[in-house]
Amino acid sequence: MTAESSHAGALRELYAAVNAVWRLGRNMVVAWSYAGSTVYLCVVPTYVAFEVGEEVAHTFGKDRLRDEEGFLDLCKAFGTRPTRIDLGVPIGKGGGQLPPAAIDRVLRRYSVTRTPFRAVMLFDIVGFSKAEPIEQVAQLNSLEYSINSADKRLQSLGLDVELARSTVGDGFYVWNRRSGIEADLRTYLALLLILMDNKRAQMKGGTRFVPVLRSVFSIGSHYSYHQVEGQTPRGFEYIVGDVTIALARLIGKAEAHQVLVGAFERPVERNSRDSLDAPLFLSRAVAEFGRIDGLEFGGEPIGAVRSFITGADLSGGRYTVNRYTIRDKHGFAHPAFNVMLQAQFESGDTLSIGLGTESLVGFDAETTAYRIDVKHLARLQGLFRP
Repeated sequence: MTAESSHAGALRELYAAVNAVWRLGRNMVVAWSYAGSTVYLCVVPTYVAFEVGEEVAHTFGKDRLRDEEGFLDLCKAFGTRPTRIDLGVPIGKGGGQLPPAAIDRVLRRYSVTRTPFRAVMLFDIVGFSKAEPIEQVAQLNSLEYSINSADKRLQSLGLDVELARSTVGDGFYVWNRRSGIEADLRTYLALLLILMDNKRAQMKGGTRFVPVLRSVFSIGSHYSYHQVEGQTPRGFEYIVGDVTIALARLIGKAEAHQVLVGAFERPVERNSRDSLDAPLFLSRAVAEFGRIDGLEFGGEPIGAVRSFITGADLSGGRYTVNRYTIRDKHGFAHPAFNVMLQAQFESGDTLSIGLGTESLVGFDAETTAYRIDVKHLARLQGLFRP
């Protein structure tokens, strides 16, 4: 028997054993460890994990694989005994061994994971409920094509991107399964490419079968889980948390064709004290735009791409930009910036996406001045528009 076939058999055995202790979602896997060919699981009732998980370190962490001491500490904290599964093949990173990463891919379906910072976008199809069923199907299919196309284009440039999505009925949440600041920057690139593809499709085929969109991008925390379907968890994860809630509130007030970016802050690196606010993040994203120069849309190569935050006042020492605050039905405030995107093609044609300040007269939001970090003004100078 080859190593590949023995590994496949071991993973099938693991899947069956975990599915049995999971009990249709009544329990979840908080952590795991291994020794030799044996996997040890810390299995906890799901309601217990949610009730006390925030008080127990690593309950919802991405690093489910723990060393022996850390694993036993978690089991002790939850008052549970380890579940033992013998796979019959040695586990490790050496030749012929079953990689821990392969085991973790199985176990993550039976876990809930918290991500403190991730870029997520939300697309809403304007007028979707009023469209004919055939138009609704066509518009959703068109948007999915634009998402898939952006993923493929970024991967063709050697960028490590894996776009995931979950439907909201009349649109999609979209995020990059990769995490970290570089992954978030590439998610913003994906936003740009999705909107460009959608806009060009509109120009070519109209808006009956190509959706008119309103779009929101932000960074924040969320939980990932796998939805139960029948007797097994689905292979694709879903996300819910602060970032998805904020996006939903913002999209509810956004105008047709508008692009909003949440007024977030995220660390530059993991555990770093240095952080980026939304304007600084966008300045970093603009620096990434050069990577897509030369990409073709409809046979036309891109010459340059720009992104603007509207409502800037850089005169008289003010150095401010408009920040819009949307209040939801509960009275909670959700601040954001209005953004325009512009792509110039080598042919001389220009593609503009988003709404300028003059087009926001019906936008239901409070407008305040947001002070730009003067230390970075030189870097940000080309990022703003009146």
